[in-house]
Amino acid sequence: MTMRAGLFWISAALALTAGCASADSFPDTPVTSDLPLGYHARACPAAYKTIVTTRPVECGDMVVEETRGSGNGRRISFPVVIARAVAPDKKPDPLIYLHGGPGGDIVEAAPYIAKGDKTALDRDLILFDHRGTGQSTPSLDCGEAPLSDAGVTSAAGVEVLKACALHWRAKGVDTSQYHSAVIAQDIRDLRQALHITTYNLFGGSYGTRVAMAVMQHDPEGLRSVILSSTWPPEGNATAPLPGLVSREVRQVLAYCRADATCRQRFPDLEARFDARLKQWLDAPVTHNGQTYSADEVGAFLLDELYSDRGARRLPRTMDDLLKGDFAALDRFKKVQAGYTEGQFFTTLCREEFAFEDPAALEATDRNDPIALSVTRDARRFFEVCPAFATGSAAAVENQPLTSDIPTLMLSADIDAGCPAELSDEAVKRLSHGRNYTFVNRMHTVQGSACAQKMMAQFLQTADPVVDTSCMTDDRPKFPFIYE
Repeated sequence: MTMRAGLFWISAALALTAGCASADSFPDTPVTSDLPLGYHARACPAAYKTIVTTRPVECGDMVVEETRGSGNGRRISFPVVIARAVAPDKKPDPLIYLHGGPGGDIVEAAPYIAKGDKTALDRDLILFDHRGTGQSTPSLDCGEAPLSDAGVTSAAGVEVLKACALHWRAKGVDTSQYHSAVIAQDIRDLRQALHITTYNLFGGSYGTRVAMAVMQHDPEGLRSVILSSTWPPEGNATAPLPGLVSREVRQVLAYCRADATCRQRFPDLEARFDARLKQWLDAPVTHNGQTYSADEVGAFLLDELYSDRGARRLPRTMDDLLKGDFAALDRFKKVQAGYTEGQFFTTLCREEFAFEDPAALEATDRNDPIALSVTRDARRFFEVCPAFATGSAAAVENQPLTSDIPTLMLSADIDAGCPAELSDEAVKRLSHGRNYTFVNRMHTVQGSACAQKMMAQFLQTADPVVDTSCMTDDRPKFPFIYE
């Protein structure tokens, strides 16, 4: 299920400190906008001009109703960055970026993305933080909460997140209005305000779920869609996750065994790690006054798999843990998912977890310590959801999408959150869609020049049958990092 924010040319995470918090410690930020409905241009931060030297960049805020049609007058806003096209043959249809999460953001990184983009120089790029997250008003932050993509990594974290839900509801936030289908309506209002009649979408990770909501609910004017590490609406978020994390960790370790250098450096690593993690499941480890749980280890392994560097260094990192070096785990404990936690739950509790049964997690292989550690985290999702009172999603939010919109899908063969087999199934219902799986790549095919070349061709033609010759040489061997 997990839907980490990700782009081909940038990896950014916001730091959070994991731990416990009282309701008084939650950010006391505005929950409504004072601006009238519509788009409002404003000056960009001065630093943008020094970062982005190839594109003119404009900034603004889009103000919409929190609950459309309610008549209650509550307005919310989300920030928008527009990087204008620089090629002389500018195309009229912009490329709108949809970030990961849920609870991720993109505006903070927008100038770097605009600087690095080589796929759409002849198109405007439009980037925005989804409602309820990033620099939006409100931003449903929960302060210090141990939330990861694998789940909630402690029982204390469940109570923090429940208190956070009550905090935002007490502020008058309608927690039923922060999810993919409503974000699709926000995109419609934004493009109408900007007088955009034809456009393209790029979605990475959870952004693919939003893109598919647009394809389902409001496809007018949508010329083409790029989905990187797809999470389709019919995917089951929790029950498969423990097995997927274990499968992908063990795939990396299999690559290690097949590599003479890696095998020599880390002999019998899989067996040694399994044996130690089984002990860890029975009792946490204390080192230098810090306590480390198996729950945190399982979530940490998923987080490492998402990262190109993390996955390539995974054998070294796992060996370090066995030797009592917890530096990498310490860094994870401070950051964890780095999401705006409230928006994470207002989205997933409504459109994912509500369609799933926590009892299905009981089918986790009892002899697989990696899977068992993740199971502990994933169970806690269900404990948090009632406090957010998200309401019930329509059945269509859990059903496969059928569409004839041209769609380019890019998948990675090592992706526990959005496994390639989900894309293989989803593309069968996309009559003008193709899915391409990159070997030896991780979540969102991060950093692949070949993927960017394929994207650029697709944006020119809106034909998903693209030149794939570069895939052969993209990454023929898994490139381990040992330091």
